[in-house]
Amino acid sequence: MKLERLTLRNYRNVEESTLVASPHLNFLVGPNGQGKTSFIEAIGYLATLRSFRGSKVDEVVRWGQEQGEILATASPEADGDKMWKVDLKISFQGRSTKVAFINGKPFRSSTSYLSQRFGEVELGFHAVVFNPSDHDLVRGEPATRRTYLDRVLSAEDLDYLKLLQKYQKSLEQRNALLKGDAPPSADLLAGFSEPLVKLGAQLARRRLLWIERVRERLSDVSRQIAPSQPLLSLIYCSNWVPKIQNLSCPSKDLESVHFAGQEGVPSLEILEQLFWNQLSALREAEWRAGSSLIGPHRDDWVFLLGGQPLKGHGSQGEVRSALLSLKLCEIELFRKATGHRPLMLLDDFSSELDRERRAFLLNFLKRSDLQVFVTSTEDSLGLGQKFQVSNGAIALQGDQAEVTQS
Repeated sequence: MKLERLTLRNYRNVEESTLVASPHLNFLVGPNGQGKTSFIEAIGYLATLRSFRGSKVDEVVRWGQEQGEILATASPEADGDKMWKVDLKISFQGRSTKVAFINGKPFRSSTSYLSQRFGEVELGFHAVVFNPSDHDLVRGEPATRRTYLDRVLSAEDLDYLKLLQKYQKSLEQRNALLKGDAPPSADLLAGFSEPLVKLGAQLARRRLLWIERVRERLSDVSRQIAPSQPLLSLIYCSNWVPKIQNLSCPSKDLESVHFAGQEGVPSLEILEQLFWNQLSALREAEWRAGSSLIGPHRDDWVFLLGGQPLKGHGSQGEVRSALLSLKLCEIELFRKATGHRPLMLLDDFSSELDRERRAFLLNFLKRSDLQVFVTSTEDSLGLGQKFQVSNGAIALQGDQAEVTQS
């Protein structure tokens, strides 16, 4: 699906302004602080019902206003000879509530909204974002990387999202039991552990399969961006998933990941048994801690560069190359899994990439069939449709400028 028209009302510093998009390359240029990122953040909101900047509703509504809106018209991929469009809208109400609409039909939960992506009429509307906060995927906390992995998998498969929600509910129930005034009986704890084990094994296996798919492409993509860079790969970190050659290892082994482990992703039965065995061994420790100490909610994944963790050994340029490689692989895997082309959103293009990496990316974008939105302080990039953003208003450079302001 491609975006045709985007209107923001009382969103961030934008009072009201409309972008009429090119189906291929769109560059939003202007000095910092003018509202460039607000427009691509809004596109990301339409795709995921969340801000890629981590902002809450009261932070995206324009100062002094109680309500804001994102409105868009999009057209799906070619459907034979049929031509049809869809109207998308997100309404921010009372500075704490958001409601999404598809062709006027409201959706209050993320799950029900996102399920329409692959519903009876497949909208396929999704966006992959490359922005400065992505550095947290390398140097940040494990929770950031888990969240990223869960969102990527949920975007490809709604069943994963539903599975994740069931696991989180089961985890909350088990943790509540562990926080009780007295230790739970073995039979009672087992009753709460059984669904956690079954759901957790399914989550872990799907994560491992995704990382395996990424690894098949990541090194090749990385070498295209930075030919002299050492081998780039991903590895899943868990204290209950078994060692798998070049795919997973315990967190404590990260500094020495060259080990002999089993080959291939294990079956659900094996993962369930390993998860159950570890929970049984940690029963007393979990009671003292008042929480479940192992499971997908504690797992992690990391980049390896030349066999060493990128977090502690990589330069800034190597980190940026790794992140760009990951996002390009994410696009490719989403397309293969769903048959849909995601939008690509690149924020702060000027500062995030050096000249060599920018040249590679611009060439990639030129050759791709993706619809792309890029923010930059530079207006000399020389390709695509260019928009000037100033004081929250956007205008197409040249005679075709179209801007709507109140």
